[in-house]
Amino acid sequence: MTVEELDAVVIGAGVAGLYQLHLLRAQGLRVRAYDAADDVGGSWWWHGYPGSHLDSEGHGYQYLFADFAEELYRDWGWSERYPAGYEVQRWLRFVADRLDLRRDIRLGTRIVEVHLDEERGRWTVRTDRGETLDARFVVACTGLLAERTIDLIGGDFAGPVLDTARWPEGRYDLAGQRVGVLGSGAAAVQLVPTIVDRVSRLTVFATGPVDLLPRANPVFGWRERDAYRSRFAELRDTVVHTLTGDEERVPTLGDGTRSAWTGALGAPGAADAGDAVRAAMRARLPDPGLADVLVPRGGFGVRPVRLDSGYLEVFGRDDVDLVDLAHTPIDRLVPEGIELSDGTVHALDVIVLTSTFDGGPDALTRIDVRGHGGRVLAEEWGREARSALGLAKHGYPNLFTTAAPLTPPSDRCLMTTCRQVQVEWIAQAIADLHAVGLGTLEATAAGEDAWIAHHHEVAGTMPVASSSDYPGGVGLYRERCLREAAAGYPSFRRA
Repeated sequence: MTVEELDAVVIGAGVAGLYQLHLLRAQGLRVRAYDAADDVGGSWWWHGYPGSHLDSEGHGYQYLFADFAEELYRDWGWSERYPAGYEVQRWLRFVADRLDLRRDIRLGTRIVEVHLDEERGRWTVRTDRGETLDARFVVACTGLLAERTIDLIGGDFAGPVLDTARWPEGRYDLAGQRVGVLGSGAAAVQLVPTIVDRVSRLTVFATGPVDLLPRANPVFGWRERDAYRSRFAELRDTVVHTLTGDEERVPTLGDGTRSAWTGALGAPGAADAGDAVRAAMRARLPDPGLADVLVPRGGFGVRPVRLDSGYLEVFGRDDVDLVDLAHTPIDRLVPEGIELSDGTVHALDVIVLTSTFDGGPDALTRIDVRGHGGRVLAEEWGREARSALGLAKHGYPNLFTTAAPLTPPSDRCLMTTCRQVQVEWIAQAIADLHAVGLGTLEATAAGEDAWIAHHHEVAGTMPVASSSDYPGGVGLYRERCLREAAAGYPSFRRA
């Protein structure tokens, strides 16, 4: 069996993985990135369902801090204010090609094992294609798992069951089909109005309401592109000090940008803002009775306000049905469709399960990762959410993470900003190791304790184990990470 020796293996070729590959390669390291998808793009490649969109403005969803950032920023032009998922994928392909990254990326290849060789202090990495790699460093840019809004139980269905989290662009054709969409979260909000005119009948099985505002999404020409390009330095210097890693401003009902609404949460007037958002939602519904199912009550700000393009209006159509699963849950699947608890059967040709975009745990838990003494990473994180700065785990030397517990989560932090902070820190930590003639960096148990204590200090009484959310936002998170490096990595053991 041939074993290939590398300095570093990067798992994932999305926003974080591409940037990490570039930074490590710039240090002269032998590094390769692997991704199970057929092309670069990370979560965007998998979530290519019709209607997939950014809920943040495109000009902020770019690299801002690296040496190449301004050139890429000026050479790429978004076609609309809130780009569609397929355009985000094209942007990431543009990045990979411009930086000549593809020669060090293996696509359609899944990492299945990452085992520590304790005698040699190196990682043995295996792929589903039978490759075996020997690497000093492993960087997991795996992102977060999609979390299904609802799981189907029992029975048999004669047709296909699709998932928005496993939907590469252009993969499925729903034209003329009777389609049942399960869930009413962000993916459903984007999918439903996009497919409603293609299908013969649409049934939405709602799991709960979400706060919505219409997506004001003008097409961008040269004037609009020049306007945001001229603000590159301003964005670069300000977004890292914000809560969300995006621009922050006072939100209005005509601007549903995630960063604006998230930044306003908890501020004076937030309750009034919630009342206004929900009044606007009720005004858009053709039947006031639909509000009981589609408009939230209380708890404004628990989740970001989402943007939609006619989702609420869809429910006034004769060819669209709405099922409130809180009132009448699903009993089972039957060959012809879905049977509810009251015996009603909805005849369907296709069932679509919707998933929360990056709503679950770190996807690294799907890989067999074993550290000191054969300890299993997935089991340890399953028992307790512990990490040092969300960047490493005690017992796993030279294994770096970017979506670990206790870091800013994707629904509160613009991923390009958050991942840039983490990827740059990892690259610097590796460079600093080499600069002092050392080869190993491992989080200590005391370092994990200190990070949990810091989390408590920032979060107040929030139970750490109940959420992966880092409550201080990306600005405070970045500041803490920079202090760690400047102090000589006191939360880590270097050898």
